[in-house]
Amino acid sequence: MTSKIYVIITILLSYMGSLNAQKNDTLIQRFKVADDIEYSYKKPKFLDIFRYIPNDLAEFGKFTIQKENLLWTSLAIGSTAAIIPFDQKLIDNASELGEGIGWDKDHSYSKVANVLRIIPNDINSAVYYIGNGGTTMLLSGTFYAIGKISNDYRALNTSNELIEVLLSVGVITQTIKRITGRQSPSAAIRDGNPGGHWTPFPSFNAYQSKTPDYDAMPSGHVATFMATLTVIATNYPEIKWIKPVGYSLLGVLAFEMASSKVHWVSDYPLALLIGYVIGKNAANRRIAKIKKRHANGEIIKPKFKTDFSFNLTPEFKTAGVTITF
Repeated sequence: MTSKIYVIITILLSYMGSLNAQKNDTLIQRFKVADDIEYSYKKPKFLDIFRYIPNDLAEFGKFTIQKENLLWTSLAIGSTAAIIPFDQKLIDNASELGEGIGWDKDHSYSKVANVLRIIPNDINSAVYYIGNGGTTMLLSGTFYAIGKISNDYRALNTSNELIEVLLSVGVITQTIKRITGRQSPSAAIRDGNPGGHWTPFPSFNAYQSKTPDYDAMPSGHVATFMATLTVIATNYPEIKWIKPVGYSLLGVLAFEMASSKVHWVSDYPLALLIGYVIGKNAANRRIAKIKKRHANGEIIKPKFKTDFSFNLTPEFKTAGVTITF
């Protein structure tokens, strides 16, 4: 059900984008995203998906140490450290609340054509799936199909970016998981380890054979969803509901994984940072932002309309102002 909803939403996004496109030639297309801004896109190349992955990794590394970004890096690390002592309590509370609303701690899926097990059998399994790489691939495929049908460069670039961030996020999160070696909640509860144990740099064989014992930090699902949302929201800033709906789904996903004992809450801050930085860099790399100007060369500024109102009654005197922009 969740996958179907995403297909419908993505088709609408791409269709709306194609209506706004100003296709002046076959090399560049412009899209109006605000009264004073247009986004310009070149026709994407498939191999850019893979060519830019090293750039994504390098840019994330630079972001974390640049002076102007130290606040965000410190916030991610600091909040992680602050939450860790409370992880077990938060997991217990989330699990209790999840059981109270009828969410199963396990995730159950049915097979498609008796091959792929991707159809969720309950609500919490559907919620868990939205952070799966399969959802990002589905969205990418939908953007690609619409982009091809309508010759929409913005949709085609978005399609490429989604696969790019899926791969880049996977490399970063898997690297950090194999460095931190943090035990997942389900494995920790099984072994009687409140908060889970840490085994930095577990061996390759140990990680592969007993993955839940080492792969909690950071959450790949949260990082993937954050990167996916950031790519779409950055390319379609004129569609205002993308962020509130997306962030709400992200919150539900984070709660579901805590209630089903997949992730500790402290696994999330670093994942959010990874997803946002990777998604933002991938999208901005392909966007040329053009400020629209008046004939005299001045940049067009958004127009504001102000209306004043006054009401007099025997009991009240009121004055109001309405600003439309």
